Amino acid sequence: MRLSLEEKYQFSNQMAMILKAGLSVQQGIEMMQQDLENQNLKIALEAILGYMKEDAHLSLAIERTGMFDDYMVHLLKVGEVSGHIDDVMESLGEYYLRMDDMTSQLQQALTYPIILFIMMFVVVGVVVFQVLPIFENVLMSLGSHLSSFASRFMNFGQIFSMLGFMILGIFMIMIISFYVYAKKSHQDIMVMFVQKSWITKKIANHMNHAQLTYALSLFVSSGYDLQEAVHYTIELVDNSQLQNQLKQCYHDLEQGVSFVDAVSQHQIYKGMKLNMIQIGFQTGQVDAVMKTLSNHYQDEVSQSIAHFLNIIEPAIVTFLSVIVGVVLLSVMLPLVSIMSSL
Repeated sequence: MRLSLEEKYQFSNQMAMILKAGLSVQQGIEMMQQDLENQNLKIALEAILGYMKEDAHLSLAIERTGMFDDYMVHLLKVGEVSGHIDDVMESLGEYYLRMDDMTSQLQQALTYPIILFIMMFVVVGVVVFQVLPIFENVLMSLGSHLSSFASRFMNFGQIFSMLGFMILGIFMIMIISFYVYAKKSHQDIMVMFVQKSWITKKIANHMNHAQLTYALSLFVSSGYDLQEAVHYTIELVDNSQLQNQLKQCYHDLEQGVSFVDAVSQHQIYKGMKLNMIQIGFQTGQVDAVMKTLSNHYQDEVSQSIAHFLNIIEPAIVTFLSVIVGVVLLSVMLPLVSIMSSL
């Protein structure tokens, strides 16, 4: 079992405040356990405290629980060596809060379209399997002759509505498959959808770069050199393409290639962002530049989500309107034809 981003933020933030107040790690964990309602976090704290009583350092205790990510473990090891665990915890809190904010934005952005899509699936299903058969029986019971045009349009409406229902059914199967896979792999379904779907490729790209860039800034500010930082961030990124780029970049760094040349060659950063990194190296402010870039990427995530919503919501409504409109016409035209023949 892994803790959520919100739970890791809560742990990191509270631990940072406790350590800055001058209390020890063990005292801080015991204090956090008091009146704690979150069961997952409570289990994690009990496990950490148990391992620490066996003379394990905080980083080792956290690693043994299996409930935290490697990112926290690596940074805490640096904090223990440098004696600045409180600063590391504060930085981790900022990181998890940032990642949780992006995840929340995705959930808010995708929840409404998914609900609208499910409603559309139900409405079209009712029209295809309930409304159309009733109207067809009514028309047949009237016993009047339909014009060839009305008859053809009615058949077209039935075929069109059935085709629309089948398309919606395929998308429903995809949504259910995403949900089942996300549950089995213990991932957030919204994040996994964004990472895997071609529709949200741009959002995923900005998210991955925001996460990567902020992680690099924290590693560098914590004392890691960029080669080590790149090595540890490879596993943090969910996108396979970006992972491969980072692996190639790490290989180049091992060969003595500069960081700027490596990320430029493998197109991890381009254009203005690459220029900012170059300036950061020239001025000795790499970690600060990386944090600035991460903020920029996070703004791009928000803009991409807003753009996605502006496109997907009208598209879903338009698709539903077309299907319902064709079905209504396929019913009304035969009725008009019958009434005109009376």
